[in-house]
Amino acid sequence: MILAKNIVLAFIGASLVARQTNAECSSLESITCVPTSTAPTLDGDVSDWSSIESFESSLVGAMTGSEYPHGNLKVQCVYDAEKVYFLFEVPGPYRFDTEDNHLCAAMSTMMKMGPDAQLYNMGGCPLAATSCAADPTDCEDYKVDIGGHWELRTTEQGVAYGVNDGTGDDAVANKDDEYSTSPFCRFDDDDANAANEWEGAWLHTAADTNTTDGSYIFEMSRTLSTASSESDAQLMGGKATDFGFGYWDPFENEVNGWSDAGHYVTGCQTNWISLRLVDDSGEVTEDAPVEEAPVEETPAEDTSTPAAGSGATFVGASASVVAAGILAYVL
Repeated sequence: MILAKNIVLAFIGASLVARQTNAECSSLESITCVPTSTAPTLDGDVSDWSSIESFESSLVGAMTGSEYPHGNLKVQCVYDAEKVYFLFEVPGPYRFDTEDNHLCAAMSTMMKMGPDAQLYNMGGCPLAATSCAADPTDCEDYKVDIGGHWELRTTEQGVAYGVNDGTGDDAVANKDDEYSTSPFCRFDDDDANAANEWEGAWLHTAADTNTTDGSYIFEMSRTLSTASSESDAQLMGGKATDFGFGYWDPFENEVNGWSDAGHYVTGCQTNWISLRLVDDSGEVTEDAPVEEAPVEETPAEDTSTPAAGSGATFVGASASVVAAGILAYVL
């Protein structure tokens, strides 16, 4: 069947149009994160990063596969004995509203934890297609770490926002640390050792102008290892981890801002990027090869009704009810 070959049939929440566009996309395969003896200051000032290699990735619509209209994401990464540091730069015009997160930019990272976890649908556990699995352990192999999931309404530019203990929920800056196995099964870190280990600062380079120029700067850090291996990917020098990034454009809609399903993602919708924390010799001893989602046989059409407020169904369902999609954070 031609239709079956044009779409990844394990791909929850993508339409045929998105899959066709995805075929023309070129995915960044890896990001090299190098050791440093001088940690950058989290303040949105990029001068600390002038000597660090930058990697560019296209951003495409999680549903539509269309290119983000303002250009590519730029990523830089370093780590020291305790933390990993990221600089994410997303070009695009400035917008901010203290009353509505949808009228502010938003971002998130995702890291693979379970061996079967997919970039699309936040892990893509087939037993959590419309709600959490009855037995959560059935989806353990699909778990992903969603970190630095940041909505900006309560924050200010150039201010560093810190960590918190006991939960992944950031009550001050809404810079949450989460885990999921599907868009219908996502939680703030909540186990006995839970915490939010992400710190960050942001700014826009042309916030004081009326132009459409400029970029959002997200300067972030997280401890390499955390107390909870249940909800956090564990990082270390010499190891590679599968990685993805999502961005919500505050100008997706002129009136209402971004929508859950309207965000942009790396990896041409489906592919992990290998985040390689190289050792002092520039090598990784434990690699995480990037693999595309497998093409499977066409499943029987799913005629069940999605959970209230949800937006993702198996590919067999009508495109009219397909929503959130890959890296489809239900914000």
